Amino acid sequence: MNFKGVELCCPHCRGELERAAENQFACRGCARKFPILAGIPDLRTFTDTYLTLEEDYERVRKLEQKFGEVNFEGMVDYYFSLSTVVPPHHKRAYTRGLLAGVARTRAWLKSWEAAGNSAAGGRLLEIGCGTAPLLAAAENYPVRAGVDIALRWLVVGKRRLADAGLDLPLVCACAEALPFREEQFDRVVSDSTLELLADQRRALEEAQRVLVPGGRIFIATPNRFSLGPDPQTKILAGTWLPQKWTNAIMLRQGGLAPFRRLLSKRALGKLLREAGFADVKIYLPTFPKEQSALFSGTMRAVVALYHLFLRLPVARQLMTLFGPVFQAVGMKPPMNTDRHG
Repeated sequence: MNFKGVELCCPHCRGELERAAENQFACRGCARKFPILAGIPDLRTFTDTYLTLEEDYERVRKLEQKFGEVNFEGMVDYYFSLSTVVPPHHKRAYTRGLLAGVARTRAWLKSWEAAGNSAAGGRLLEIGCGTAPLLAAAENYPVRAGVDIALRWLVVGKRRLADAGLDLPLVCACAEALPFREEQFDRVVSDSTLELLADQRRALEEAQRVLVPGGRIFIATPNRFSLGPDPQTKILAGTWLPQKWTNAIMLRQGGLAPFRRLLSKRALGKLLREAGFADVKIYLPTFPKEQSALFSGTMRAVVALYHLFLRLPVARQLMTLFGPVFQAVGMKPPMNTDRHG
């Protein structure tokens, strides 16, 4: 089934989808049915770890009612007003990050393209697109689509895209069971998502499956051994803490600890190669000034110090071990040895 320029299939059996009703797709192969809410198909094979399916749908209904009344920033404010598990100081930090998302991802796309020796253009899929900043930033890709396991966040992302005059395909789906057939995209991007996935190896194999031979994967993920603030909990060097300690700290702050598995540089490279990617490169990114401008004074100072360290050879080596986040690129080999022998 063609949905806004991309071909969808059943995430269970990869059978053909058809529109069974105005707000429902059905699979011709296994007869499963999939609802469409807020114009977004729900092709998940399982739900996320934070809300039940009905809780997610209830949040979607509320966001949909608000959709025509506010812009993207207003939608973000409204979303956080509905959440009882995000502490106020985290809401402010998350909001700053969301508002800076387009500037950050535009700069990071250029960085990935340079590292992967790959020009912009073609068909791009983002796994874990959330509020869709990268999709809004990827103007040089004529075909772009995003998937995320949280339908509620896709509604917020739809508002961002609408503000930019864009109507791109957003699909609620699991990274471990993508609703696309083989070799459909030239680029697959995963920005701050891999660490949150239930089965990281399976998700990377799925990304490899939907890439054309010679296609690239672009990844950004927090460093397991970062000495900076934890990107989710905001705790200094929080990525070093045992999960039990993180849970206790977040509970005391009135929040909910993230469900995640953080990766070191070595573990990230191993995962990518095991999933079948070649020419893997892992490196440290920079942060654009448009993003830094929205940080607190303390965070701006930390970012400035980080950029200084990147220019000093010895400090740069240390940052490779203890820096905040890794970027990675990999290529699907041009020849599929399983197919061609």
